[in-house]
Amino acid sequence: MRTALERRRRQAQQMRDDLLCARVLDAGGQLSARRLQDIREHFEQFGAIHVQHTGLRAADALLPLMDALGFGEAERFVLGGRTSADWQPKWVRPGLRRMDHYPADLYLLPNNEVQYQRTGPQRVLFFCQTAPEDGGRTFLHRARDVERILASSDLGRALLRRMETHGLMIETGFLDARHPDKANNYFQSWQERFQTNDQRTALNRARAQTDAYDRCWWREEGDGLGTLMTRIVLPAFHMVGGVRHLRFPRMALDGPALRNGYRRFPLGDGTELTEAERELLMDAYLQTRQGLRWSAGDLVLFDNVRFGHSRESFSGTRAVFVGMAGAVTVGAFQDAVPHPAVPIQRPIQRPIQRDSDGGRRYAPVPPMDLWETRHSMRVFDARGALTDARLRAINDFFERYGALMVRNTGLARLDPAAFPEDILATLRFAGDDAFLWGGMSSGRTHRQMLSRTLRATDAYPAALWLLPHNEILYQRRMPQRLMFFSPAGTPPPDGGRTFVHDAFRVEALIQNSGPVGRRLLDDLRTHGFLIEMGFLDENHPNRTENYFRSWQDRFSTSDPDEALRRCLSATLHFDEAWWRDDDDTRTLMTRIRLPAWLTDLRNNTPTLLFPRIALDGPALQNGHRRFLLGNGRELTADEIDVLMSAFLATREGHHYHPGDLLLVDNIRYGHSREPFRGPRLVGTAMGGEVWTDDAQAIR
Repeated sequence: MRTALERRRRQAQQMRDDLLCARVLDAGGQLSARRLQDIREHFEQFGAIHVQHTGLRAADALLPLMDALGFGEAERFVLGGRTSADWQPKWVRPGLRRMDHYPADLYLLPNNEVQYQRTGPQRVLFFCQTAPEDGGRTFLHRARDVERILASSDLGRALLRRMETHGLMIETGFLDARHPDKANNYFQSWQERFQTNDQRTALNRARAQTDAYDRCWWREEGDGLGTLMTRIVLPAFHMVGGVRHLRFPRMALDGPALRNGYRRFPLGDGTELTEAERELLMDAYLQTRQGLRWSAGDLVLFDNVRFGHSRESFSGTRAVFVGMAGAVTVGAFQDAVPHPAVPIQRPIQRPIQRDSDGGRRYAPVPPMDLWETRHSMRVFDARGALTDARLRAINDFFERYGALMVRNTGLARLDPAAFPEDILATLRFAGDDAFLWGGMSSGRTHRQMLSRTLRATDAYPAALWLLPHNEILYQRRMPQRLMFFSPAGTPPPDGGRTFVHDAFRVEALIQNSGPVGRRLLDDLRTHGFLIEMGFLDENHPNRTENYFRSWQDRFSTSDPDEALRRCLSATLHFDEAWWRDDDDTRTLMTRIRLPAWLTDLRNNTPTLLFPRIALDGPALQNGHRRFLLGNGRELTADEIDVLMSAFLATREGHHYHPGDLLLVDNIRYGHSREPFRGPRLVGTAMGGEVWTDDAQAIR
């Protein structure tokens, strides 16, 4: 029968085939001042980020950049460290340590960095100087996700209550440097740890370190040698800003022994976790892994309160260095107190441009000079082929996170007409899962068919930022899922990214913007949205300036009376319709009212739908369209400012590489399109179906 340690070694080897995802920012090969600011902003927003293509080759190149990333000398955390200098040299450069040297064939379980004392770093940075041949990923685990999984079972809920009541205990012993087996022990000796050769002095110094130890005592080893044992009990949760974050319970893969300093990880009352509790924790840890393969020069930054980290087993040489900054201090059972960090200085982004007379007008936003700004989003690396196993993983992560960029698909330069139907079916965009478009004339703009399932994205002017929206939120039936496919990619200098925007983050930013935002949300709850738009006559002398369909094309008739009848009978799309005189022709005007929130039945969560904003007023070019509140009120300039700021602040997205897929949950996320120049071909497929609430219920 295999021992627990042998089973874990086998499991660690098998783990290397697991396919995972992570939030990625592509630095584009150079860490300029602009790029360092991008990294810092996304790190602060999301709490964890993997930075690729940094252009770094060695630690010396990183050191001058540490301050801009929030890891400068003034913020540096230098406490902690239990590994013996004989076992592992600690420092590489000032501010950068070597990762602890534990066996490469083990999966090192999740932990908060320096979690064996009351004061630990607030922020952690990993730098990969040498990537291993195989394995060796750094996994990040969101603390709230681990707690959510534990809370989903009776056993887990009971464990959480025990941890909350008793806290977590860590016992560690420091051997005598003269012990004949000290070479097999990777912790410091008590002489090295406490800088003395006198036992009484060592014990007194240990007892004085109340940040690290609650109790200290000697364990006799014989021959006059002793091990200085230490114990600390820490709370099982951090409370920061009123939000609770689980501190990651440690689990020993083997029992207390001389080699590991007799270390133990029981609960605070001294009781050991049961085997069932250990398996439950291990399952939660495995489910919450986020991480991609290291490449030389990569950075991973994470918040040490919101996230724990673990390390995959590996083969070959792995040189990953760690920097730490800030500090979080907890009492025995008190709230965590984050020490203030040096604030990041951000330039103010003003989406509104003012005319000379003080009025407001809207330019294409963001302007072209912001093309250089890099954003992050969650990425899955398909490693060159969309196999069945990888497609299952993609579906799982897409369902979990709601937005996912799939890289290295093996579909680069593929003619969209040849996009494999079996892949579309597995991703739930074909067959019964496909969203019924309603025919090629059902939308507001002309659609180009790329295949039986894929359509080209709507052809709006390239110079516009198409603002965040839920797809087809101009009728009562909309798709649940979207897939964007870029066969040729969109190079960074030319723009054209598809941004995704988290609906919950947008709502939170509006709510926190002040009285204007709170009043807007109240009005949206009460009244919902109203969308007015018109379809010009195909014979209008300026018809080519309008990018919507003509009423003849939209309703498949040249008879005005029949067009009006068909429009009014299409209650899925329109509430009202009327004719407007337009330069000796007529425009068929339409109106529909829609709710501003939709309850996501998967989690019974009300989700804000994206309010539309017109960057220009009603005109012939845009079909005299207006985006109003449901009671007919125009958005004020201040309300538009609030919305635009929230939209700008929530952009997530990458430049498309050839063959990339972008999957978007059309309820949890809105999406927008960046201005661009040059050719851009992006195909889209839609799946699932969502119906909005009865518009008659909106007051």
